[in-house]
Amino acid sequence: MTTPACSNSPPPQYFERSARLSCVVAPSPALLFLLFLAVLQAALLLWLCELPSWLFWVLLVFVLAFACWETRHLGRMVGTLSTREHRWLWREVGEREREFEFCGELVLWRWLLVINGRDLQGQRLRLVLLRDALNADDWRQLQTALRFSR
Repeated sequence: MTTPACSNSPPPQYFERSARLSCVVAPSPALLFLLFLAVLQAALLLWLCELPSWLFWVLLVFVLAFACWETRHLGRMVGTLSTREHRWLWREVGEREREFEFCGELVLWRWLLVINGRDLQGQRLRLVLLRDALNADDWRQLQTALRFSR
């Protein structure tokens, strides 16, 4: 009597599945609008405080400098977010791809995602994404992948 070939082979090994994801992150008009509203509110508050004019203008310059810095930061949140073999990768437009690990809080709301991480060189990575930055399928897949990644 002969035995089938499969009975002599070791039992099959089951590999953990890794979802592959690639999401193109576009600039978010809603985040830019919210930043504009915050700057407008800060300028109005400074005006209503009836500060001396020199102090008003100094503080207004600080508010506008902060707005420029944040606008530049929002421009850096455009690129491709992807996964490969349980690794998360971020690629800014015109930059190289960086692998990162999650650190800190991860915010997963229906309309907002905040991803905090560090790349392998130790640089901090923070992505603030509203729903208008991705298409509907990518948004759903990214939320699912983030929910099960930690």
